[in-house]
Amino acid sequence: MKIGFIGTGHMGASLAMAMQGERIELLLNNRHKEKAEVLQRKIKDSRVVDLRECLLESDILFLGVKPIDMDPLLKEIGDSIPNKPLVSMAAGISIEDISKRVPSRIIRIMPNTPVAIGMGVTLVCFGEGFLESEKEAFKELLRKTGDVYEVEEASINPISVLTGSAPVYLDYFLDSLIIAAKEAGLKEEEATEYALNMARGSVELAIRSGKSPLELGKEVCSPGGSTIEGVNVLLDSDIHGIVKKAYRATLNKNKKMV
Repeated sequence: MKIGFIGTGHMGASLAMAMQGERIELLLNNRHKEKAEVLQRKIKDSRVVDLRECLLESDILFLGVKPIDMDPLLKEIGDSIPNKPLVSMAAGISIEDISKRVPSRIIRIMPNTPVAIGMGVTLVCFGEGFLESEKEAFKELLRKTGDVYEVEEASINPISVLTGSAPVYLDYFLDSLIIAAKEAGLKEEEATEYALNMARGSVELAIRSGKSPLELGKEVCSPGGSTIEGVNVLLDSDIHGIVKKAYRATLNKNKKMV
């Protein structure tokens, strides 16, 4: 199978790295050729190609460009693209929007950054014209990158805030913990290691226990203990309201990115 990538930025490169394997050749194209060449050196069965080669030779084609660059790209490739599966990962651009511009069968995906290490979450929506066997084959291909969920396109925005944007919220929370620990006298390297291992274990505990994160949190908060003191600071600062505000801001922006 030949899998083409137009755009080898962070997300496109992450997917390409995860998809490499036996009987798969990756065709890499980027408007800045040197960026594709950097990725090509990391993937054994891959080569850098021009746009026409990528369009014609790929069995399936991933568009890894930013939403703002999608319309110019679709205008450029236009009717020259053969009728093969075209995979978009651009936020805010619907299957219908893309279908109006190119005569291809469209798949829309929303991956997150952990796909690079095979621990990602990818949402998938299929346009018209796909057999169930083709859908299953595509989802199986994506499972190399982590968990795959087929969802209705109407739900992709509220779900993708959780799966695609919220990891960044977690990154900032962890960074805040690390800064606080440094101010308390820890070295940055050790504070980072402790914080990351804490997060990994806490998430795994929530997955395995079957309990909600709030249930697990309450189990740790003994009345009059030290942990509840910190939790009360978060609650007094309206942590729930702050997170909801961030969620809604991201969701509203996604809806406007057309």
